[in-house]
Amino acid sequence: MPNTSKRVAIFGAGSTGRGHVGQLAYASGYSLAFVDRDEALIAELAAAGRYTVRLVGSAIRDVVVEGFSAYPLSAEEAVAEEIAHCDLVLTAVLAENLPGVAGCLSRGIIRRAQEGIEAPLNVIACENMIGGSTALKRHVLQALEPRYHQYLRNTLGFPDAMISRVVPAPRVSRLLLEAEDYNEWPVDRSGYLGQDPQIEGLDLVDNLPALLERKLFMHNTGHAVCGYLGWLKGYTVMCDAILDPWVREAVYGAMTESGQALMHKHGFTEESLWAYRDGFIPRVQGRLILDPVSRVIRSPRRKIGRNERLVGPACMALDYGITPRNLALGIAALLRYASADDAESIELQNALQKQGPAYVLQEVAEVDLQRHGALLELVQAAMRNLP
Repeated sequence: MPNTSKRVAIFGAGSTGRGHVGQLAYASGYSLAFVDRDEALIAELAAAGRYTVRLVGSAIRDVVVEGFSAYPLSAEEAVAEEIAHCDLVLTAVLAENLPGVAGCLSRGIIRRAQEGIEAPLNVIACENMIGGSTALKRHVLQALEPRYHQYLRNTLGFPDAMISRVVPAPRVSRLLLEAEDYNEWPVDRSGYLGQDPQIEGLDLVDNLPALLERKLFMHNTGHAVCGYLGWLKGYTVMCDAILDPWVREAVYGAMTESGQALMHKHGFTEESLWAYRDGFIPRVQGRLILDPVSRVIRSPRRKIGRNERLVGPACMALDYGITPRNLALGIAALLRYASADDAESIELQNALQKQGPAYVLQEVAEVDLQRHGALLELVQAAMRNLP
């Protein structure tokens, strides 16, 4: 059982919140308080009082998590009380939902200030984005009364972080999560206030920007290329998509292009980057976890962003004289993707049909076509050759 003297509040009781960061915090002796806008899920968790994380690696092991609290986002007073007296706050809500967390956080911060709590509190956004905690801090400052801004700056840390563990949506029961027995969770030491939280797998590091770009521009890039090309070929799970020779070659090529650019920018060794690349494909092709293609490719408007997993490394590659043909192929496949269940894909398709790929790259992806015009040419060529 966890040591209840240490408590973490986690916004987001979904796959990442419970199956990754929540599981690691629990294993490290923290008691957990989950907050989620899905009131049915919160009621189910509260009634059960436990859930299971099935970690899949060279062996399979079940970890039972229990003794937690669960609150709907609408329970403002109870959530504020949790924030006021917890030791750490984590979010796992998806990047686009961070603004919705700010109001709850600001109420908890006010309560801490009113009670005269001077102990530091760190808020870590565990999202697939660069600068997630920094963005969340901006949202909180906007929601917080100005008279509490100095209190926030004095006592709250918003260290940026990176996470990596595949935890697909539950297939059978929401109380049983399957997750790969793998973890990356570096956190920016310079933004963290106070002592190391001593959570298994959470590493305070001094080179977070380099590690973030390696993860986003290689791991997430590989996932994106595999997902969008796999969707074009009609695959529904990632492990089937990566076994397609055309998809596999493009994934390998895109990660290589990104890795070559990262070596120039950050000084990574070839050995370390190619080991990172070569470890990716075996993780994806394992059949013990069926990761849906639809999970990987959702929200294409965000994923075509200038600093995101496809356009970001493609522009970086061009800056270093590297031709990003495979990255351009991934971008072209993203521009082909459309699903009635994904509003961003429909929005992107409408822009593409009305204004064309040059508009989408320049206005939506914010690519400077005077500087990176070669990317447009590569993408258009790839679009003409897609199946």
